[in-house]
Parts: sequence; C-alpha cells; structure tokens
Amino acid sequence: MTTNKTPIRVDIFSDVICPWCYIGWRRISMAVDMHQNVSLDITWRAFLLNPTMPEQGMDRGAYIQAKFGQAGTSFYERITSVGQQVGINFNFAAITRTPDSRPAHHLIKAAGKQSHQVKIKMMADYFEHGIDISQADYLSSIADTYHITSDQLAYAKTTVDNDLEEASMMDIHGVPYIIIDQNWAVSGAHKPQAFLPLFDAAINARAEQPKN
Repeated sequence: MTTNKTPIRVDIFSDVICPWCYIGWRRISMAVDMHQNVSLDITWRAFLLNPTMPEQGMDRGAYIQAKFGQAGTSFYERITSVGQQVGINFNFAAITRTPDSRPAHHLIKAAGKQSHQVKIKMMADYFEHGIDISQADYLSSIADTYHITSDQLAYAKTTVDNDLEEASMMDIHGVPYIIIDQNWAVSGAHKPQAFLPLFDAAINARAEQPKN
C-alpha cells in the first residue's frame, strides 16, 4: 500500500567541515525512514565554524591543538565512534589541513536544486577521504560536474553572506541548527527519535491549515 507522504521544509544551518553536521544529517535521514509519512525539502544554510580562517586553511595538527588542546584526541575518537553508528567512516587521519570552507559554501549555494548532492559529496570527500575541499582544482571539478556557471557562483556569494548574517541575528553559535517547517528549531545532532514528534507536529499543523 502506498502512503502519501507530507512534504516538510527543513532548513539546516551547518558547516561543511563540521563532523556533527554530517552525523546530524544521517540522523535526521534515519528519522525520516522511521517515520515513513514525511519527505524532506532540504535547504542547506551556510555557517562558518572558523570565520577568521585564512584562505589557505591551517595545518590540521596546529588547528586541533589551538582549538581543543589535549582534549582533541578523545573528541575525535568519540565522533568516530558515533559516526560508525550512523554509517559514516570518519577518516580524520587522512585530513592534513583544516580548510577555509567559505568557497565550498559558495558552490553549494550555486548548485541550486543540486545543492543537497553537492553538500553531501563535499562532506564525504572531506571526512571520509581527507580531500582538501578548498583547493582550486577540487572546486573546479565540482563546478564542472554540476554545471555551475560563474554567474550562479557570483549570486551565491551574496546568498551565503545573507545566511551568515541571519545566523548571527538568530544568535546561532553551534551547528547543526535545524529548523522544521519554519516553526520548530533543534540545536545539535540529536538522535533520530527526537525528530519524530516534530514531524508529527508539522503534519498536524499542515492539516489544520485552511484549504483554499
């Protein structure tokens, strides 16, 4: 029997180099599979974990030491373990530089209807294969694969700036920050079960809307 699924808008503020954002996406995807009565219309919103990162990025070891100190090892061990639970094979040992993620955000926005595919590919390339997603050759290959034009890229830069400004106005300091149907916000990579009542609330709210 075929069930009509309710489409739900989901805005996700995230950074491409945020491991918890990758985990958060997998968990909300699992929630959709568990619920079975919703489909998601995803809009990825830009957020910079490191807004002052140099264009050339930063040596990975130096970055971890500066940001986490001695706690860096246990921090990433925990993320690796959680990632395995949701089917992500984090390969932090392969990452040699922490990149400036702003150019990646520009391409994701410029991809338009393909932005979701670009976002997921970039996170997989970075976290599972250690690819420096800020390198010009990599960015060019993404643009070619998804037929992104220079005009689209120029417009996307403004859109990314708008996202960053909105995140600041909303006082968002941590990601993922997930907004369900423009009404319910979830901060952090919560387990799938946390999203189920929010999906129900969104469905009920849709049902209560007057029919034209």
